[in-house]
Amino acid sequence: MRERPFEEVSWWQSVRVPVGLMALASGMAFCGYLLTGPSPETTASAPDAAAGQGRPVERVAVPRPPLPDGMPTGKPVRLGKTFDALTPAEIGYARGLAVRNQASPGRRVDGTPGYEFLSTALVTEDGRRKVSVTSYDYAANVQVLQVVDLEAGTVTERTGRGVQAPPSETEKDHALTLLLASPAAAPIRAAYRTSTGRELTSPAQLDVNAGALLSPPATGDGAACAVDRCITFQGRVRDGVWLSFGNLAVDLTARTVRTLS
Repeated sequence: MRERPFEEVSWWQSVRVPVGLMALASGMAFCGYLLTGPSPETTASAPDAAAGQGRPVERVAVPRPPLPDGMPTGKPVRLGKTFDALTPAEIGYARGLAVRNQASPGRRVDGTPGYEFLSTALVTEDGRRKVSVTSYDYAANVQVLQVVDLEAGTVTERTGRGVQAPPSETEKDHALTLLLASPAAAPIRAAYRTSTGRELTSPAQLDVNAGALLSPPATGDGAACAVDRCITFQGRVRDGVWLSFGNLAVDLTARTVRTLS
């Protein structure tokens, strides 16, 4: 989950072309698209443009700050009521308290100190304004749940094994980069080459969904995923065919690719 402040744009004031003409032009362009389809130039350049989108491989190695730049971490002047949706200010305050009150130094997926942030959620069990902050500590190989009391400014923490929250975008990037560099991904690279005529070298060339492995096999190489943080994928070539990721899982704890039997 990403929490960033939003900037309101006075779009109406910035419009210089009459709305009626804009609607007419848009309608004509859409009808033309339906009749002729996308232009060859657009179709040909789309995969190459897509390859440059997203987070390139080089950014995986760039250390990240504990909190997103610009996230507010001070206590909000006004807190919501028990069942009100969390505001960006409340989320930032909760995450700041969680980072400052970690029970251990921890280690994130990129090797830097701290917990790998996964998600936040509203806690309504006792009528107080609380936020649960879920993270993963790769040093201890455990999932961490910190409950932040926004009114008191306190944090309680507990850890657990055998539970796996969905991966963060950073975990997804690291896992897919490890997978594409592995010999086990040869069939995926071959399928991509057959589909596009190009080599698969970057996660940005794929449109994938990532999930935590919840039911690892009891035996074989994948049995380690009963304890380790393992990620699986489903996805396709951008604007293209679906790819089979087979029985592969990326073990982010051990930083290796495992075959599930």
